[in-house]
Amino acid sequence: MACIQKIASEIEPKSEYLESLSLETVCMPSNEKTTAENCKTIVKQGLDAVCKVFEADECKDFIADNNVVNLINSGKCQKSQDDILLLGELAALKSVYFMGCKKSDSGKLCPLGQYATTTAIDIAFNNFKTIEKLAEQRYERNNSNELEAALDFGNDALAFFPLLKDLNNILVESCSDASCNKNIIAIDNIVLAAKSAYEKNQNVDLTKQYPKVFELYDGYLNIYRNKKCEMINFSSDNSGATSLKKITYSLVSMIVAASVLLLL
Repeated sequence: MACIQKIASEIEPKSEYLESLSLETVCMPSNEKTTAENCKTIVKQGLDAVCKVFEADECKDFIADNNVVNLINSGKCQKSQDDILLLGELAALKSVYFMGCKKSDSGKLCPLGQYATTTAIDIAFNNFKTIEKLAEQRYERNNSNELEAALDFGNDALAFFPLLKDLNNILVESCSDASCNKNIIAIDNIVLAAKSAYEKNQNVDLTKQYPKVFELYDGYLNIYRNKKCEMINFSSDNSGATSLKKITYSLVSMIVAASVLLLL
Protein backbone atom coordinates (compact mmCIF):
# COMPACT_ATOMS: atom_id res chain seq x y z
CA MET A 1 0.00 0.00 0.00
CA ALA A 2 2.93 2.33 0.68
CA CYS A 3 4.07 1.87 -2.91
CA ILE A 4 0.59 2.40 -4.32
CA GLN A 5 0.23 5.59 -2.31
CA LYS A 6 3.62 6.75 -3.54
CA ILE A 7 2.65 6.08 -7.14
CA ALA A 8 -0.64 7.91 -6.59
CA SER A 9 1.20 10.92 -5.15
CA GLU A 10 3.49 11.01 -8.19
CA ILE A 11 0.94 10.26 -10.88
CA GLU A 12 -0.45 13.78 -11.24
CA PRO A 13 2.86 15.59 -11.74
CA LYS A 14 4.10 12.73 -13.92
CA SER A 15 0.94 12.91 -16.02
CA GLU A 16 1.38 16.64 -16.45
CA TYR A 17 5.03 16.09 -17.38
CA LEU A 18 4.24 13.41 -19.94
CA GLU A 19 1.46 15.55 -21.38
CA SER A 20 3.91 18.44 -21.72
CA LEU A 21 6.08 16.20 -23.90
CA SER A 22 3.31 16.18 -26.52
CA LEU A 23 3.90 12.47 -27.11
CA GLU A 24 0.92 12.08 -29.42
CA THR A 25 2.14 14.90 -31.64
CA VAL A 26 5.86 14.16 -31.63
CA CYS A 27 5.35 10.44 -32.25
CA MET A 28 2.78 10.83 -35.01
CA PRO A 29 4.56 9.77 -38.25
CA SER A 30 2.08 11.74 -40.36
CA ASN A 31 3.25 14.94 -38.66
CA GLU A 32 5.79 16.42 -41.08
CA LYS A 33 7.24 18.65 -38.34
CA THR A 34 8.63 15.75 -36.31
CA THR A 35 11.08 12.90 -36.84
CA ALA A 36 11.75 9.40 -35.58
CA GLU A 37 14.66 10.71 -33.51
CA ASN A 38 12.41 13.27 -31.80
CA CYS A 39 9.94 10.51 -30.97
CA LYS A 40 12.66 8.21 -29.57
CA THR A 41 13.94 11.02 -27.34
CA ILE A 42 10.47 11.75 -25.99
CA VAL A 43 9.70 8.05 -25.41
CA LYS A 44 12.95 7.59 -23.47
CA GLN A 45 12.25 10.65 -21.29
CA GLY A 46 8.73 9.42 -20.57
CA LEU A 47 9.87 5.89 -19.76
CA ASP A 48 12.61 7.18 -17.45
CA ALA A 49 10.10 9.39 -15.63
CA VAL A 50 7.65 6.53 -15.06
CA CYS A 51 10.29 3.98 -14.02
CA LYS A 52 11.83 6.41 -11.54
CA VAL A 53 8.71 6.13 -9.39
CA PHE A 54 9.51 2.47 -8.75
CA GLU A 55 12.93 3.42 -7.33
CA ALA A 56 11.36 5.05 -4.26
CA ASP A 57 11.98 3.41 -0.88
CA GLU A 58 8.24 2.92 -0.52
CA CYS A 59 8.29 0.52 -3.48
CA LYS A 60 11.10 -1.79 -2.32
CA ASP A 61 8.63 -4.42 -1.12
CA PHE A 62 6.52 -4.11 -4.25
CA ILE A 63 9.39 -4.72 -6.67
CA ALA A 64 10.95 -7.50 -4.58
CA ASP A 65 10.90 -10.99 -6.10
CA ASN A 66 7.64 -12.94 -5.78
CA ASN A 67 5.91 -10.48 -3.43
CA VAL A 68 2.88 -9.99 -5.67
CA VAL A 69 2.74 -13.73 -6.41
CA ASN A 70 2.91 -14.52 -2.69
CA LEU A 71 0.15 -12.02 -1.97
CA ILE A 72 -2.10 -13.61 -4.61
CA ASN A 73 -1.33 -17.12 -3.33
CA SER A 74 -1.98 -16.15 0.29
CA GLY A 75 -5.69 -15.68 -0.38
CA LYS A 76 -5.77 -12.68 1.97
CA CYS A 77 -6.94 -10.31 -0.76
CA GLN A 78 -9.76 -12.33 -2.25
CA LYS A 79 -12.50 -11.51 0.23
CA SER A 80 -14.22 -8.69 -1.66
CA GLN A 81 -14.45 -7.07 -5.06
CA ASP A 82 -12.19 -4.25 -3.85
CA ASP A 83 -9.56 -6.84 -2.91
CA ILE A 84 -9.74 -8.41 -6.36
CA LEU A 85 -9.47 -5.00 -8.03
CA LEU A 86 -6.39 -4.22 -5.94
CA LEU A 87 -4.74 -7.51 -6.91
CA GLY A 88 -5.47 -6.80 -10.56
CA GLU A 89 -3.82 -3.39 -10.31
CA LEU A 90 -0.80 -4.86 -8.53
CA ALA A 91 -0.41 -7.57 -11.18
CA ALA A 92 -0.67 -5.04 -14.02
CA LEU A 93 1.78 -2.62 -12.36
CA LYS A 94 4.30 -5.36 -11.66
CA SER A 95 4.10 -6.51 -15.29
CA VAL A 96 4.72 -2.96 -16.51
CA TYR A 97 7.72 -2.76 -14.20
CA PHE A 98 9.20 -6.02 -15.54
CA MET A 99 8.67 -5.19 -19.22
CA GLY A 100 9.44 -1.47 -19.23
CA CYS A 101 11.87 -0.81 -16.40
CA LYS A 102 13.94 -3.91 -15.64
CA LYS A 103 17.23 -4.11 -17.50
CA SER A 104 19.17 -6.86 -19.26
CA ASP A 105 22.51 -8.26 -18.08
CA SER A 106 24.23 -5.50 -20.06
CA GLY A 107 22.30 -2.78 -18.24
CA LYS A 108 20.10 -1.90 -21.22
CA LEU A 109 16.41 -2.43 -21.77
CA CYS A 110 15.50 -6.01 -22.58
CA PRO A 111 15.33 -6.75 -26.34
CA LEU A 112 11.57 -6.26 -26.70
CA GLY A 113 11.60 -2.91 -24.89
CA GLN A 114 14.76 -1.83 -26.70
CA TYR A 115 13.27 -2.71 -30.08
CA ALA A 116 9.95 -1.00 -29.33
CA THR A 117 11.66 2.26 -28.35
CA THR A 118 14.19 2.38 -31.22
CA THR A 119 13.92 0.26 -34.37
CA ALA A 120 10.13 -0.06 -34.24
CA ILE A 121 9.82 3.74 -34.20
CA ASP A 122 12.07 3.99 -37.27
CA ILE A 123 9.94 1.40 -39.05
CA ALA A 124 6.73 3.25 -38.14
CA PHE A 125 8.04 6.55 -39.49
CA ASN A 126 9.54 5.06 -42.65
CA ASN A 127 6.45 3.03 -43.52
CA PHE A 128 3.56 4.89 -41.93
CA LYS A 129 1.57 5.23 -45.21
CA THR A 130 1.79 1.48 -45.84
CA ILE A 131 0.92 0.73 -42.20
CA GLU A 132 -2.16 2.97 -42.42
CA LYS A 133 -3.19 1.28 -45.66
CA LEU A 134 -2.83 -2.18 -44.13
CA ALA A 135 -4.65 -1.19 -40.92
CA GLU A 136 -7.58 0.36 -42.77
CA GLN A 137 -7.78 -2.41 -45.40
CA ARG A 138 -8.12 0.11 -48.22
CA TYR A 139 -7.28 -2.32 -51.01
CA GLU A 140 -10.68 -3.15 -52.47
CA ARG A 141 -11.75 0.47 -52.18
CA ASN A 142 -8.64 1.61 -54.05
CA ASN A 143 -8.86 -1.07 -56.71
CA SER A 144 -12.06 -2.61 -58.09
CA ASN A 145 -10.09 -5.51 -59.60
CA GLU A 146 -10.06 -8.26 -56.94
CA LEU A 147 -6.89 -9.89 -58.29
CA GLU A 148 -4.93 -6.64 -58.28
CA ALA A 149 -6.36 -5.71 -54.87
CA ALA A 150 -5.06 -9.02 -53.49
CA LEU A 151 -1.68 -8.49 -55.14
CA ASP A 152 -1.53 -4.95 -53.77
CA PHE A 153 -2.20 -6.26 -50.25
CA GLY A 154 0.39 -9.03 -50.65
CA ASN A 155 2.99 -6.58 -51.91
CA ASP A 156 2.53 -4.31 -48.88
CA ALA A 157 2.43 -7.18 -46.39
CA LEU A 158 5.63 -8.71 -47.77
CA ALA A 159 7.41 -5.42 -47.20
CA PHE A 160 7.27 -6.23 -43.47
CA PHE A 161 8.23 -9.89 -43.83
CA PRO A 162 11.90 -9.19 -42.90
CA LEU A 163 10.61 -8.17 -39.46
CA LEU A 164 10.21 -11.88 -38.71
CA LYS A 165 13.98 -12.16 -38.48
CA ASP A 166 14.08 -9.21 -36.07
CA LEU A 167 11.35 -10.74 -33.92
CA ASN A 168 13.11 -14.09 -33.96
CA ASN A 169 16.31 -12.46 -32.69
CA ILE A 170 14.37 -10.56 -30.01
CA LEU A 171 12.81 -13.76 -28.69
CA VAL A 172 16.13 -15.62 -28.71
CA GLU A 173 17.95 -12.76 -26.94
CA SER A 174 15.13 -12.41 -24.39
CA CYS A 175 15.44 -16.10 -23.62
CA SER A 176 19.25 -16.18 -23.56
CA ASP A 177 19.74 -13.10 -21.38
CA ALA A 178 19.45 -14.26 -17.75
CA SER A 179 17.83 -11.04 -16.49
CA CYS A 180 15.31 -10.75 -19.33
CA ASN A 181 14.44 -14.43 -19.08
CA LYS A 182 13.89 -13.93 -15.35
CA ASN A 183 11.50 -11.04 -16.07
CA ILE A 184 9.42 -13.19 -18.42
CA ILE A 185 9.30 -16.02 -15.88
CA ALA A 186 8.29 -13.54 -13.16
CA ILE A 187 5.31 -12.41 -15.26
CA ASP A 188 4.55 -16.06 -16.00
CA ASN A 189 4.45 -16.73 -12.24
CA ILE A 190 1.96 -13.89 -11.77
CA VAL A 191 -0.21 -15.30 -14.56
CA LEU A 192 -0.15 -18.80 -13.06
CA ALA A 193 -0.91 -17.50 -9.55
CA ALA A 194 -3.82 -15.47 -10.88
CA LYS A 195 -5.08 -18.49 -12.82
CA SER A 196 -4.94 -20.65 -9.70
CA ALA A 197 -6.71 -18.02 -7.59
CA TYR A 198 -9.44 -17.61 -10.20
CA GLU A 199 -9.95 -21.39 -10.46
CA LYS A 200 -10.23 -21.71 -6.69
CA ASN A 201 -12.60 -18.77 -6.40
CA GLN A 202 -14.83 -19.94 -9.26
CA ASN A 203 -14.38 -23.69 -8.68
CA VAL A 204 -13.35 -24.32 -12.29
CA ASP A 205 -10.42 -25.85 -14.16
CA LEU A 206 -9.42 -23.43 -16.91
CA THR A 207 -6.94 -25.88 -18.43
CA LYS A 208 -9.70 -28.43 -18.99
CA GLN A 209 -12.12 -25.82 -20.27
CA TYR A 210 -9.62 -24.23 -22.66
CA PRO A 211 -7.02 -26.94 -23.36
CA LYS A 212 -5.76 -25.51 -26.66
CA VAL A 213 -5.13 -22.07 -25.18
CA PHE A 214 -3.09 -23.35 -22.26
CA GLU A 215 -1.34 -26.00 -24.36
CA LEU A 216 -0.11 -23.18 -26.61
CA TYR A 217 0.79 -20.98 -23.64
CA ASP A 218 2.68 -23.70 -21.76
CA GLY A 219 4.37 -24.97 -24.91
CA TYR A 220 6.00 -21.64 -25.63
CA LEU A 221 6.61 -20.55 -22.05
CA ASN A 222 8.37 -23.86 -21.39
CA ILE A 223 11.06 -22.63 -23.77
CA TYR A 224 11.79 -19.84 -21.30
CA ARG A 225 11.12 -21.85 -18.15
CA ASN A 226 13.58 -24.55 -19.23
CA LYS A 227 15.95 -22.15 -21.05
CA LYS A 228 15.67 -24.14 -24.27
CA CYS A 229 16.43 -21.04 -26.31
CA GLU A 230 17.67 -23.08 -29.28
CA MET A 231 14.05 -24.11 -29.89
CA ILE A 232 13.29 -20.56 -31.00
CA ASN A 233 14.32 -20.90 -34.61
CA PHE A 234 11.87 -19.76 -37.23
CA SER A 235 12.44 -19.86 -40.95
CA SER A 236 10.88 -17.28 -43.23
CA ASP A 237 8.35 -19.73 -44.69
CA ASN A 238 4.64 -19.76 -43.90
CA SER A 239 5.07 -22.32 -41.12
CA GLY A 240 7.73 -20.22 -39.45
CA ALA A 241 5.68 -17.06 -39.78
CA THR A 242 2.66 -18.75 -38.23
CA SER A 243 4.70 -20.16 -35.35
CA LEU A 244 6.36 -16.82 -34.68
CA LYS A 245 3.01 -15.07 -34.71
CA LYS A 246 1.71 -17.57 -32.14
CA ILE A 247 4.66 -17.27 -29.75
CA THR A 248 4.74 -13.48 -30.02
CA TYR A 249 1.01 -13.37 -29.27
CA SER A 250 1.55 -15.62 -26.25
CA LEU A 251 4.31 -13.44 -24.82
CA VAL A 252 2.39 -10.21 -25.29
CA SER A 253 -0.83 -11.69 -23.94
CA MET A 254 0.79 -12.84 -20.71
CA ILE A 255 1.43 -9.22 -19.71
CA VAL A 256 -2.28 -8.56 -19.25
CA ALA A 257 -3.47 -12.09 -18.47
CA ALA A 258 -2.88 -11.85 -14.73
CA SER A 259 -4.94 -8.74 -14.19
CA VAL A 260 -7.68 -9.99 -16.51
CA LEU A 261 -7.97 -13.29 -14.64
CA LEU A 262 -8.15 -11.50 -11.32
CA LEU A 263 -10.82 -9.08 -12.50
CA LEU A 264 -13.14 -11.67 -14.07
